[in-house]
Amino acid sequence: MAGAQEEPRRQLEEVVVTAQKRAESLSDVPVSVTAVSSEKLNQAGIENLSDLSEYTPNFKMVKGGLAPNVYMRGIGSGSNLGFEMSVGFFSDGIHLGRAQQTRAAFMDVQRVEVLRGPQSILFGKNAIAGAINLISAQPGDEFEGMVSGIYGLELDNREVNTVLSGPLTETFGARLALRYREDEGYIYNTELDRDDGGSEEVSGRLILRWTPTDSVDASLKLEKTELEQIGRTLQVTHPSALTGCSGENTRRDYVRASDTDERVKLDNYNGTLNVDVHTDGGTFTSVTGYTGFENDEVFDPDSSSFNTSVFDGVEEFSQVSQEFRFASPGGEFIDYIGGVFYQKNEVSSDVKAPLNVRTGAIEDTGVCLLNTAQLVAADLDRQFDMDAEAWSAFTQFTFNFSESWRSTLGLRYVSEKKEGERVFNLYERNTEIPVNPVTALLLSQLNVGAHELQGERDSDVLLPLVNTQWDINDDVMLYVSYTRGAKSGGYDAQGNNGDDGPSGGATNFEFDDEIANAWEIGAKMRLLDGAADLNLAVYRVEYDDMQVSVFDGVAGFSVTNAGQSLTQGFELDGRWLLTDWMMLTGSVAYLDFEWLKYEQGPCYPGSPDEDPNTGTCNFEGKVNQQTPSWTSSLSAIFTWPISDALMLEAAADVNYRDEHYISGDLDPRGLEEAVTKYNARVRVFDVAETWWLSLVGKNLTDELVMGFGGGTGLDVGGYRASAEPPRSVYLEGGVRF
Repeated sequence: MAGAQEEPRRQLEEVVVTAQKRAESLSDVPVSVTAVSSEKLNQAGIENLSDLSEYTPNFKMVKGGLAPNVYMRGIGSGSNLGFEMSVGFFSDGIHLGRAQQTRAAFMDVQRVEVLRGPQSILFGKNAIAGAINLISAQPGDEFEGMVSGIYGLELDNREVNTVLSGPLTETFGARLALRYREDEGYIYNTELDRDDGGSEEVSGRLILRWTPTDSVDASLKLEKTELEQIGRTLQVTHPSALTGCSGENTRRDYVRASDTDERVKLDNYNGTLNVDVHTDGGTFTSVTGYTGFENDEVFDPDSSSFNTSVFDGVEEFSQVSQEFRFASPGGEFIDYIGGVFYQKNEVSSDVKAPLNVRTGAIEDTGVCLLNTAQLVAADLDRQFDMDAEAWSAFTQFTFNFSESWRSTLGLRYVSEKKEGERVFNLYERNTEIPVNPVTALLLSQLNVGAHELQGERDSDVLLPLVNTQWDINDDVMLYVSYTRGAKSGGYDAQGNNGDDGPSGGATNFEFDDEIANAWEIGAKMRLLDGAADLNLAVYRVEYDDMQVSVFDGVAGFSVTNAGQSLTQGFELDGRWLLTDWMMLTGSVAYLDFEWLKYEQGPCYPGSPDEDPNTGTCNFEGKVNQQTPSWTSSLSAIFTWPISDALMLEAAADVNYRDEHYISGDLDPRGLEEAVTKYNARVRVFDVAETWWLSLVGKNLTDELVMGFGGGTGLDVGGYRASAEPPRSVYLEGGVRF
């Protein structure tokens, strides 16, 4: 009909990422990536990386015994200060390679990119399982401010966020973000009559941005987080020699019975200077970083009412880094990026603890008798220092053979030096006199002994990448890639003996680089005339000399290069704008992990596979901890106008996680059943979004889920686990100006 106009098509907003160190559309990047904007973070109530892992395929972050544990596609490092993380964490271009650094403030975020698979060429050596790229919000050209708050209804949680941003002169701007957060503990401690697991956080970030000309852009970020945690979430879930007939709680619930005033005081700091100089020939970038943390904590190794020990430890870490790189403008026959990188860091720890080895429970004519006689009393003092220095050079070329076909070649060379020392002393109680021979002999039965170990190591690796992309049409891109990844070797910070042999601290003091060879086939698709998109990745990664760290059941961790493993599967995620007022987002991932070679794995108590000669178990053909076969997430967001001035938004999430083991020894007591969690949100806001008020509910069916587990320390036969948060309901509101 003449004069008729076609109804405008619904179009998804383009997602721009910097996964290749360039601003590119997500649909053009040949990597399995999940990008989450600040809007999505706010809509879903994502307040930390653990929350983010609920919505991200094959990414899992849980509270560990001493530090957070991060896993990607079933690969993670466990808790050991001598380890780099398998999943590289990058904040505004600076590598934060220690697990404690993931607890820095998750605030005023512009975007988070989760890259799966080795990311060695552009992100470096220690991104062997993947990388998390966090980009902070930057000062804008106009003045803006925001104040928001959270008030817990189900749990007594409170949070206040403040942001002030804007230009100070024509060429100079600033952005200040502040956060105060107080979380109520959700594990009741019967011994201390308090709720454990709560925390108090104070964080601040100042970003100064200077743009003296159109070709120069510089920003300086200064950031600090002070976090204090009261108590742990670890509880005894299965009775031990001591708790078996003591009458204290040993069930899976939100109750624990620790006699220790456990606390964590963590100070994270970060200073970053980014400078971009744009020329007709490309962009020169300099990234300078100084970062580190100080961590002081008190830990109860048995998590019960029995005074077996109290660990009082101090950890310190500092790092300086410098990267220079140059990137071509793009859009030419050959697009390239290359650069050099230097990093130096120092890590140290000092752990002191009294050791009280007790007899435990005995059976007498069917009656459980508690015998807490003290067999051994000694003081432990374990000191660790490690210095590392690394430099690398990298380059990546993309050959644009046609508008629809391009190939990329990348190469990174890394040279690294490390020096490590561990000094372990055993003293008579409250002295610095070495223990007597009888005490030393009894402790040696627990693989605990005084020793001094030191070493130096050099490592050189060459990491290649090859991929090919084919645009079938304007809406479908296929890619296939091969890359090699590596993770730094080093020295065990938390071993308890200096012996030789499979479980010997001397044999395992130094561990080698971990190597991965990864293949991936994927597709990025725009569907339904741009109203939907779908991303698919099929992967296969083989790991050699895989590094593992498992609690030894006493006072430290067993560290070794396990051997070979295979992880393979697929990831599928997408969005669909069904109507102007309804959006669906979802993901599903399948993970198949198998140990190809792991002859000297840790055994759980009573394991039928234990080798009587070595005390180890062969894990060949078995899975790893934190490897659920299936994970999925589905979110629906509805937005309606209430009036000309008001909007209503309602959202619901369903997150599924398949059964999986939560401890590295594959103890069947740590086999978590499959679980589905439900979240929901209702938000009212004005059309200009100058104010909003939300009601948010997480884990609405109050599922009890354990995230991390292991044997009870200095207490034979028990098992303990860390409970994830129960149901929480809170109000959130804010204003922008």
